[in-house]
Amino acid sequence: MLLGFECQAVLRDCLGKYDYYCFLEDDLILHDPWFFIKLAFFTDLTGDLNLLQPNRYEVSTHHPVHKAYIDGDLAPRVTAKFQNVQDQPEILGKIMNTPVVFRRALNPHSGCYFLNSNQMQHWVKESYFLDRDTSFVAPLESVATLGIMRAFRIYKPAPTHASFLEIQHFGTAFLNLIGVQVRLSTV
Repeated sequence: MLLGFECQAVLRDCLGKYDYYCFLEDDLILHDPWFFIKLAFFTDLTGDLNLLQPNRYEVSTHHPVHKAYIDGDLAPRVTAKFQNVQDQPEILGKIMNTPVVFRRALNPHSGCYFLNSNQMQHWVKESYFLDRDTSFVAPLESVATLGIMRAFRIYKPAPTHASFLEIQHFGTAFLNLIGVQVRLSTV
């Protein structure tokens, strides 16, 4: 469960060698060929202290819902000691004359992160880098999210623009909960 911290050490040891430093849990699939261009767009728009995280989703042809974004909002108290979502809560961008909204994430977890070189350099200088703190939800979520949540203002595309930056979660573990543990809306 703590292997991701070793990944962070490897990323630190490779500083200055790459344009992006990435961490992905082993069940994520990146389909978007424009993914890194979108990340660069966001960083150019907002600066290196803001980090855009993708929305995770699952797909299936055998469920009542064929595609669902799986990272719903957490209660504000869950992340309050690590982030202030009221600090620059929303950013409006424009892509090809189309507005796109980015919001501070009440659930910053995406099971991954993609940091440009400046962002990685910033993070490794922080006192909490590689502190092995697992106090955010559980070890797996902490490894993927806690450090970046402390170092950056984390945004995700707003629900109306959720597909702007997304990453597929392999399988249907969350889709299987719809109608069982998660109520299927009739609206």
